[in-house]
Amino acid sequence: MQRLRQILAIIGIILLVGMYVLTIFAAVFDNTKTMSYLTASIAATILVPFTLWLLNIMIQNKKKDQDEKKEH
Repeated sequence: MQRLRQILAIIGIILLVGMYVLTIFAAVFDNTKTMSYLTASIAATILVPFTLWLLNIMIQNKKKDQDEKKEH
């Protein structure tokens, strides 16, 4: 379970950094979609960590359920 959490965290980091790099790249080269990329980056800054947090909660609950089944 710990390994899964680490993998999810790394995926989240890659997604966020990728969006930031894309936004900066678009702004530097005067792309017409720069504002769309900025909006997507801001949304990703909120949604990606929230989604990872929810997945973490689900993993913890699954682990608790497995531990309880082992006890009985």
